[in-house]
Amino acid sequence: MSAEKRERDPSSSDSSVEPDSKKQKTEANNGGGHWKPPAKFEQVKKELQAKQWPEDKTVSDLISDMIPTSEEDAFFIADLGEIVAQYRKWVIALPDVTPYYAVKCNPTEGMLKTLEALGANFDCASKGEIESVLNLGVDPSRIIYANPCKQISALKYAREKKVTMMTFDNLNEMEKIEKYFPEAQLVLRIAPDDSHSLMRFGSKFGVHPDDCHDLLEMALEMKLSVVGVSFHVGSGCFSEVAYDSALTLVKRIFDEAKSLNINLKLVDIGGGFSGSDTELFYKFTNTIKQKKAELFDPSVKFIAEPGRYFAAASHTLAVTVISKRTMKQEDNRQHVRRTSNNRRQYNYYLADGVYGSFNNIQNDHAHPNAHLVKPNTRPPTSCTLFGPTCDSLMSSLVIYNYQSLKWEIGYTSLRWVLILWLHRVHLTDFNHHQYITTPLFNLSFLLLPSFLFLK
Repeated sequence: MSAEKRERDPSSSDSSVEPDSKKQKTEANNGGGHWKPPAKFEQVKKELQAKQWPEDKTVSDLISDMIPTSEEDAFFIADLGEIVAQYRKWVIALPDVTPYYAVKCNPTEGMLKTLEALGANFDCASKGEIESVLNLGVDPSRIIYANPCKQISALKYAREKKVTMMTFDNLNEMEKIEKYFPEAQLVLRIAPDDSHSLMRFGSKFGVHPDDCHDLLEMALEMKLSVVGVSFHVGSGCFSEVAYDSALTLVKRIFDEAKSLNINLKLVDIGGGFSGSDTELFYKFTNTIKQKKAELFDPSVKFIAEPGRYFAAASHTLAVTVISKRTMKQEDNRQHVRRTSNNRRQYNYYLADGVYGSFNNIQNDHAHPNAHLVKPNTRPPTSCTLFGPTCDSLMSSLVIYNYQSLKWEIGYTSLRWVLILWLHRVHLTDFNHHQYITTPLFNLSFLLLPSFLFLK
């Protein structure tokens, strides 16, 4: 099954491509019209020591070649060419919408340097993420501090580093900003209808549209500068209706601001873009372009915060099967001896798990697919995949009742298109926030090495 088909939502799997989308798709496949990667990208490739992807090699071939010399139990193969292709597609589909890459999605050096070289800006949600981006030499004007609920220490840091554009959605946040960063350029985050997404944010972030007028009035009283409106339709969005209704709401807020003599000049359409479903992506972008032209003056700047759109298909995880148990299917007891009983299932134990690269199984409704590096012809059998940690069953479960070929101990390649769409929890540093951790259990996937290639 292709990466595109694995991530696509069932409700959109039979959708057809509109005529404009077909034209865009053809242009993207033909090299993106006249768009070419900037010269800086060549320099970044050298800095990252990215190797040329051999034309006759599949990802499984690359992993097979690396296994004999690798001392790692798990590692990533990263294809920078996928990132370039996605950026090219974006430029064609949304030439007037500047992408601010959501750093939390995959904050590794390869991703950040590649996207910076291509021309992307950055959506940061913490002091640590801002610091990571600034360390690349990025001008602070290319960062939006897109966290409506910021720590005071981080707010002070943003002011020190002149990261002025930031989101807010409540009065308490405005009071903090008034005290610690009164010259900030504020973007009001609203709560749109996010019912068309797998991961909904409305219960946590965003002000109800009916309450925006009061916050805008308060901003005037507090002498705070509100420059725009933002929204997020939710991660894993599967309908263009979400962007249609959200942009209609934004226009309403623009009109309310105008009645208060507040001149809004920016719209942040957030994320939610698929990284593998091309048809759905073009449905989104066509709707956005249509509503942009219909509702907003050309002088209004549009930005977006794509994350998985860039990261989803670019990384492949290779992980070892470190152990296995043969179980009786009828009573789930272990086969202590070898047996010819056909009613068997297997427990496999992997070198990576839900505290690392597979954390979004529990947090983001991800459904990984596993593939052998060297496929065999044995019939599929029922099995369960666990991570390497010694904790309870459900907290370490990777996949339950998975139908797979019989595996042996050693390497298997887990091709997971969402592998680096990160929502890391349990003793990790998601969003680059620092938590008190015990090093023995800090199994953040960022400790895994990435081997960079370019198709």
